[in-house]
Amino acid sequence: MGRSMAVADLSRDVVEERLGALEEAYASFAVNQTTLAVPQESYDHARDRCTEGLADVYVKVSDDAGDVLLVERDRGWVVPSVRPPASDSLEIGVSRALAEETGVECRITDLERVTILGICHEDDPERETVYRLVAVFTAERTAGTPVSGAAWHSELPEAAVPH
Repeated sequence: MGRSMAVADLSRDVVEERLGALEEAYASFAVNQTTLAVPQESYDHARDRCTEGLADVYVKVSDDAGDVLLVERDRGWVVPSVRPPASDSLEIGVSRALAEETGVECRITDLERVTILGICHEDDPERETVYRLVAVFTAERTAGTPVSGAAWHSELPEAAVPH
């Protein structure tokens, strides 16, 4: 129980710290807050990830023609999601991680929205809620060609970006 409490406090501190840094770097963006009740395995996974620093970052990259870069996942074509290392500045980390995953280099242009995601255990309400930050950035392609499993699309499917 003590470890869970410490992770919950740590996750809240990390979210507040990252949100503060984003507020300093970007003039305005929407901030949402939501809570999900998840099964044991998903809760444990989320709790473990809270100690890894920054949350989930989605990047809507556009090319010169206005097409959007998507990657193929189990649920279809979606906006790339990356987890930049905490050692880099956010923009550098996101750009580097995106280039490694997709083959496309980009320049972050804006922060569209941030969601503070509270994750609780659906079967054990006594377990502490842990927090993740989900950020959606917009970016412009600067170089590179999509690798296999990544492609430019003229339309953004409804479920391509988390809400």
